[in-house]
Formats: sequence, structure tokens, C-alpha cells
Amino acid sequence: MNRIHGVIAAAIFAAIASPACADPVFAAFTKVCADTRADFSAVTAAANANGWKKSDSAGDTTMEGVDVSDRLTRASKIGDSEVTLFAWRGMTRKGVQVSACTMHVAKSAFAEVQQDAAAWTGFAAQDAGPTNALYRFSDAPEGRHALAKSDYDTAAAGPGMEILTVSTDGHGAILDLLKIKK
Repeated sequence: MNRIHGVIAAAIFAAIASPACADPVFAAFTKVCADTRADFSAVTAAANANGWKKSDSAGDTTMEGVDVSDRLTRASKIGDSEVTLFAWRGMTRKGVQVSACTMHVAKSAFAEVQQDAAAWTGFAAQDAGPTNALYRFSDAPEGRHALAKSDYDTAAAGPGMEILTVSTDGHGAILDLLKIKK
């Protein structure tokens, strides 16, 4: 192999080995919420494994129409930003399983987090505005794919429907992953 081929091979390897998330906020969200698919037990284990501390912060760990059975609140820091993690799981009266994993991050750049969300999902937000972006998807054996409204029930009855919301409250970013499974 000559020097040019070696440099090209090294560049390709570095690109493949590099984390997909440019922003450390989305990287942390991926570890605790996204990679776990908001599964409460997996979120709890990931938070414990990544050094999240128990917190008394009041957070939104409820959803209308869902009887919440388990919830947690944790705190951490990413750089100089305070981060609060909220997770819960429950069931509707009709037996639909619902779980959520939310991170509130002070001093986080919404645009960077939104870009990482699009890269992670592999598609543009279905709904987006200056302060939020919404991604509806399902995981299939071939990977994540965006859902049209007509696909919601089928996805929820199969692998589950996931909704990733990235928003800003003017003080930082809020990342929320909600999973619905019939």
C-alpha cells in the first residue's frame, strides 16, 4: 500500500470510528435514552452505569391517560451544563405500553442537538419550527425509518412507535423520547 492509499484508509477508518454525535449533549442522550429505546429498566441501568445521581428535581413524569407505574429523576453535568433526566413507564386503560425518557440541558445549543437528532434518526424532522423538531419513527430489522400518519397503528402494534422531540425553552435544550407499544 502506498502513502496515499494509507492516508485515505486512515481517513475512512477515522470517519467510521468517530461518534455520530458532534454535540456531547446528544451523545449523552443517546447513551441513556435513545440506545435504550426509552425502556425504563434499560434507562435506569444506563443512568447508573454512566454516573447519573439521584435527584429531587420535579419533572414531568406523567402523561394524560397513562397510569404511570415507575419513574426516576437523575442529575448530571455535561461540560458546564446542568442536566436533569426524567424517565417513566406506564400503561393506558386499553393496555398500551408507554414509556418516556427526557433530558433537560441548561446552556445547550438547540441547533446542534437538532442536527444530531436528524443524523441519528437518518431523516429530517417531520414537524419543525424555530424552537422544536419532531421525529416519528419505528425500528425495524433494517434500521430506523420515518413513519407516516397512516403507519402509526401498525408500528405501535409491531416493534413500537417512537417519537423524538427536540426543543428549546430559551435556557437550553429538551430532548424527549416517547415509545408507544400495543
